[in-house]
Amino acid sequence: MKKISFFLTLILGLGLNTTIAQIKNEKTITVAINGNCGMCEKTIDSNGSEPKISKVNWDIDSKKAEITYDSTKTSEETILKKIALAGYDNAKFRAPDDVYENLHECCKYDREHQIAKKGPHADSKDHKDMNHGKHEVQKNGLDAVLTNYLSVKDALVATDSKSAADAAKKLASEIKKVDMAGLGETEHQTWMKVKTELEKSALQISSASNIENQRSSFIGLSDLIYKLAKDSETEIELYYQFCPMANNNKGAYWICKENSVKNPYYGSKMMTCGEVKEKI
Repeated sequence: MKKISFFLTLILGLGLNTTIAQIKNEKTITVAINGNCGMCEKTIDSNGSEPKISKVNWDIDSKKAEITYDSTKTSEETILKKIALAGYDNAKFRAPDDVYENLHECCKYDREHQIAKKGPHADSKDHKDMNHGKHEVQKNGLDAVLTNYLSVKDALVATDSKSAADAAKKLASEIKKVDMAGLGETEHQTWMKVKTELEKSALQISSASNIENQRSSFIGLSDLIYKLAKDSETEIELYYQFCPMANNNKGAYWICKENSVKNPYYGSKMMTCGEVKEKI
């Protein structure tokens, strides 16, 4: 029995070392993070860890985490902000109050002795030391996603399958580049809900064999983009439009920059079929 335990420990240890070894340009720090239990440990570790980029190991007894990360791809501040947005005060950031309140009862640590009592709030719009400020992150993050979605829409309006595929491929690429550390609290929560399906829809359009399949996938993509646009702090003026005849007369929506209707589901066949439902 002891031999089995020894080998299991050895295997787990080797697995951990392999995970860390995959992180290039590694830097390791130890940081204080509030928390109470094993559930806290799981949440802190999973929110701060990213394959080949960062690895977080939080200790229940010391209330400290050892963080190893690729210093060319992320930073201590980026990782700790993600952990704070999950509900855990740390040496750099205070968790949003509503997120803390939604933690399981056993996870609600004593905030009277919080680590980041005087530190910046995790959703602070004035936090300028990440990627040179929130607005720049927006321009290179969610704004890029919205702009490339609009390129897909324009290609479908023109009934240009190749351009739609190229634009959708670029959209999928931009989705991967979004830096969650630069997002506000509401943006972050919405992004986590839509990111996976957003990328999936974009890839479906990029690999579709014909324009009709692309338009079919565009329905779901537009629904996700609407949710994102509503909660985004983008300065791009957008309009939410609807065509009652699209999607086999079930109706379908899309987002555009123009108030005038240019239908991506029919193109020149019924270019002006639709109406503006909302200005975002």
